[in-house]
Formats: sequence, structure tokens, C-alpha cells
Amino acid sequence: MAGTAAEIDPQLIAFTLPGIPESARIARLRIRAALGFHDLGHLADDAEIITSELVTNAVQHAGCDDTETIGVTLTRTRDQDSVIVIVSDSSPHGPVIRAPSADSEPGRGLQIVASLSVHWGWHPQPRGKAVYAILATETGA
Repeated sequence: MAGTAAEIDPQLIAFTLPGIPESARIARLRIRAALGFHDLGHLADDAEIITSELVTNAVQHAGCDDTETIGVTLTRTRDQDSVIVIVSDSSPHGPVIRAPSADSEPGRGLQIVASLSVHWGWHPQPRGKAVYAILATETGA
């Protein structure tokens, strides 16, 4: 048991929210708080935006049905310098990056996720799908 005390739990926070638009704001606040608590606050701005976009998409796929839930998980990667934001919903359909017109406001969420993360993707789950984005600490010379 003594060996496990020194190990770092890769899961930083996990929670579920109703499939309603207000859930995006709640998810952003919880992700920011978790990153700050785990001394990863330097990732909070990008993580908040990514979380907001992914939760908003999940709410749209849940059809704003407050009986549906959205799962949000934040984990640390093995190298400890990166985190993964994972958002799951009940829709089995994978996300698709759209090419909205220049004057169109909606449809840019996954483009934003792609630009702020080092990698993003999705995988099917027994009751829907999970979309994830990996954020890494920038190391420079």
C-alpha cells in the first residue's frame, strides 16, 4: 500500500452534466478549478475553450434533452506534461469538421479544438461516443 501513495492518479476530475446549454459553463469552471488544483493552471485557458466547444457539441447531439447526460473527464497523460479532455454523449455519430462560410458564426467548434490541441479524435462507446483533445505544455528553447 505504501507504493501507491507515491503514484499520481491520472484522472484529475470526472463528472456528468445534463444535456442542456448551461452545462458548457459549468464544465468550463470545473475544468479550470481542477487544473488549478493540480498545478496545471497554465493549460486552463485552452482547456476551458476546448471543453466548452466539446460540451456544446455534445448538448447539440443530445438534443437539449435534460434526461440525457454528458460525461466530462480530465486526465493527465503518462508523461505528466499533458492533459486529455474527454467529453462523452449518447450520440453514436462521430464529429465532423465543417467548412462554414466566412460570414457564418456556428460550425467552427472543432476547428477551434484542432487548433488548440496537439491531437484530437473520437471513439465509439457502448452508449454513444467520446470525443477527446490532448493539450500539452509548450516546451521551448
